[in-house]
Amino acid sequence: MYQLTENPDVILCVDTGANIPRGHWMWADYQRWLDDGNTPLPLVPLKSLTEVKEDLLAAATAERWNRETGGILLGGVQVGTTLDDQNRLSGVLSAIQLGGLESVDFKAQSGWVQLTAAELQGIALAISAHVQACFTAERAHHEAIVQLQTHAEVDGYDVTAGWPHASQLGVGDLMPEDL
Repeated sequence: MYQLTENPDVILCVDTGANIPRGHWMWADYQRWLDDGNTPLPLVPLKSLTEVKEDLLAAATAERWNRETGGILLGGVQVGTTLDDQNRLSGVLSAIQLGGLESVDFKAQSGWVQLTAAELQGIALAISAHVQACFTAERAHHEAIVQLQTHAEVDGYDVTAGWPHASQLGVGDLMPEDL
């Protein structure tokens, strides 16, 4: 099987990986293959280094978003970290401060718990630390990607490495033991 290349005078032999220039003795094999009614695979346009680096930057940003909004585990309670979760938590904290409530029922991703204002503030701090750690990791990825010099370096870059885990946030002491 053969594949077109950017140069119309060179064909790629897919089986061997060899580029065959027009006039080479193997070009005759290619021509017979065409005469038998076969069609070469289409040209696969190569992206420039800039384009593949832009794709990798976008992948790092997507990875940050997924991790940022994927939730965190605090004291055995799975807490949501989406923008809606963060907004709801801010609203509850405001209501507690205005209304003088001592505790509220809180629906975490893993179920219901009753939390005090101080515990809710701990959760808010943990979420903020998690979000910031995700952005810090994304920035580190972006800075590393900008420094890549070759397609091979870009191909070998792992955007899934180096992201924070809830255990790396140092927030275990922000939640009560009974959660």
